[in-house]
Amino acid sequence: MACVAGMDRLKKGRQAGYSLWELALVLFLMGVLLSLVVPHFSSSSYYVRQQVDLANKQRIEGAAQIYRLDVGNFPVHVSDLVYLPTGISGWRGPYLKEIPINPFNSAQSYQIDALGQVK
Repeated sequence: MACVAGMDRLKKGRQAGYSLWELALVLFLMGVLLSLVVPHFSSSSYYVRQQVDLANKQRIEGAAQIYRLDVGNFPVHVSDLVYLPTGISGWRGPYLKEIPINPFNSAQSYQIDALGQVK
């Protein structure tokens, strides 16, 4: 029955297809659905960055503790955990494979204070 109605439409000179209103309605509904879904993904992205940042800080602080056991004091820079600093004896590193990258700002590096805590 639907095919017959479509054929009648074609015979009368009208083309089969969707009207502008039908397309606008579909686009509007897609926009509403996307606006409901996108905030969920952006919040999970922030959570993942937080967890990566926490893991990086814990790795650096653990490596700084081992560095202190070997050298006698905490490292001045995070790079001291990867590369042999000049004038240091007892260094048995590298204590980290690479310098961790800050997930919130890749231009900003981690800093170690005098107590081996990461800022």
